[in-house]
Amino acid sequence: MSSPLSPIAGAQGALQLLPETDPVAEMIRRIVRLEATPDGRSVLLVDTDSRRPGLHREVRYEITPAELIAAIRTQGADVS
Repeated sequence: MSSPLSPIAGAQGALQLLPETDPVAEMIRRIVRLEATPDGRSVLLVDTDSRRPGLHREVRYEITPAELIAAIRTQGADVS
């Protein structure tokens, strides 16, 4: 059993944000997701856009957990 203060070796998984579906074709047209890098040391924000026919665009932004926490603290609102 690990101590609550022991360092975390890395992260895994993904979180889907802002899915946009086409109600007629019943398919996802755009999705933004957060996912851990394979080594678990960074977080990727992946924006996949298929809204235009024949065009599939994927943009990836990489950020470290420390940078993500700093951005949230700078831009976020304190929720009690």
